[in-house]
Amino acid sequence: MREDELFMQGVELMLFGVSAVVIFLSLLVLAIGLASQVILRFFPQPAESQAVAPRRTSAAAESSLDAERIAVITAAVHQHRQRRRNG
Repeated sequence: MREDELFMQGVELMLFGVSAVVIFLSLLVLAIGLASQVILRFFPQPAESQAVAPRRTSAAAESSLDAERIAVITAAVHQHRQRRRNG
């Protein structure tokens, strides 16, 4: 075989392989899109109002929790500043 014929066979093989991959990936994208539509249609996500709500705490418990957090954060900042000055 001549080099020209071998080169042309290589090009044909390359084009066949590339087109096979492009076709396969296109079909894969279509199949995933179709599966997504089917799942969303027959198995919709529950509405947020139907979702389980987190446990609510009373207003007094929240304010004491907030006050405690503020105190802890303030103490941590004060300690950090003291260490920076001394160290």
